[in-house]
Amino acid sequence: MDSSQSTDYVSRKTQLSIIAAALVGFSGILSETSMNVTFTKLMSVFHLPLSSLQWITTIYLLAVAIAMTLSATLQQNVKERQQFITSVLLFLLGTITCIVSKNFSLMIIGRALQGFSTGIAMPLMFNLIIERIPISHIGTYMGIGGLIMSLAPAFGPTYGGFMIAHFSWQWIFILTLPIPVIALVISYFALENTPKNKKRPFDLLAFLLLALALSFFLLVISSLESGSVNFFALVVFLAALSLFIFRTLKSEQPFLDIRILKQAPVLLGLIPFFIYQFINLSSNFVIPNFLVQVNHVSTTLAGFVLLPGTLLGGLLAPFFGKLYDLKGPKLSLYLGNSLFAISLILLAFFYQSLSVTLMALVYIIFTFGRNMSFNNTMAVAISQLPKDKTADATAIFQMMQQFAGALGTALSSVVLQLAPNMASGVKIIFSVLFILVIFIFLCFKLLFASLQETITKK
Repeated sequence: MDSSQSTDYVSRKTQLSIIAAALVGFSGILSETSMNVTFTKLMSVFHLPLSSLQWITTIYLLAVAIAMTLSATLQQNVKERQQFITSVLLFLLGTITCIVSKNFSLMIIGRALQGFSTGIAMPLMFNLIIERIPISHIGTYMGIGGLIMSLAPAFGPTYGGFMIAHFSWQWIFILTLPIPVIALVISYFALENTPKNKKRPFDLLAFLLLALALSFFLLVISSLESGSVNFFALVVFLAALSLFIFRTLKSEQPFLDIRILKQAPVLLGLIPFFIYQFINLSSNFVIPNFLVQVNHVSTTLAGFVLLPGTLLGGLLAPFFGKLYDLKGPKLSLYLGNSLFAISLILLAFFYQSLSVTLMALVYIIFTFGRNMSFNNTMAVAISQLPKDKTADATAIFQMMQQFAGALGTALSSVVLQLAPNMASGVKIIFSVLFILVIFIFLCFKLLFASLQETITKK
């Protein structure tokens, strides 16, 4: 390991290793978000309805989540260079499979491979930060990782829309190929392995139970988006999850140690982390749809409303992390959540009178607040964990992030369908989201109290 938690020094190799892992994650997220605008075109390519094409996104998210459950085991059992090379090769294989796919089944296989790649790369990046960056700089590097990751969803829809308008859909994948190759070259010179101590046994049954639970949870979410509830999927999800929890709690060396959630700081950090992503994806779904359907704004302009805030929020993420390093977690978390709350008040009570320009300004406040708190919440929540448990925490946080976004989009879609009209549905959604932000303040208060208690006991 080329840096130590006991010093302030961060080597160039560590910096480049984090960037390389982030680039692979960026490639995966870019391919996901850019594909969402191509479904109309792909309906004629594969001769399938939109409901079937949604699996291009669903299978990707499922593969990401399943791979993330393995990250704690991988971190203890597999060297970082092997993890990274595996991630890159999976992405390249998946992308090439998508490019040459002549049928929908082959496209789904390619998307699954891309998802597994992203699910390995993203936790690896955060594990590198947590394990190799000194505490005094961890906020800054969380911000740098967040910056690279947040640029992908900012550019994704615009990139996908431009490519589908001027070229064949395959070029969306072709132009992403150089990014992981560049990352692979960087890692060859920069990424060093950490000595592995005690290996963790792999519990195949627990893994299969969790994978089954995640799969059927996504089916439940998909059914919600269509305005119904798949009760069979819900029962299987609850049964599989219950069996996974039971087996994990009985195991001395589980492959994913959910027992860390018994520690108050971890749980009190995970809840706001989940809510932030839930609100983020919910708002990203509601705002453009409202502008198009109620204010009769063009789809291009509606999408552009989110772009300035997403870009500025992403670019300033390292500075938000620096604030965490210099002033401690309280200022960045409370200030960020306050800005987040202000933006949601404006969206809940003044959404009908906001012009496109004002909506874009409100969204800038929205992303500033979220980005100031989001990754910093994870950093502070796991700051007191033993080093051998940080990989479990990273896996849980990243896995929950995937499903928070999917759930936020699905539930918002249901509310808009059930509401008397779009305007009333939007008001209900943003009012509920504002209440969730107020709840985050309570979580933060309890989080800092529990951290103080933990430190005192030490």
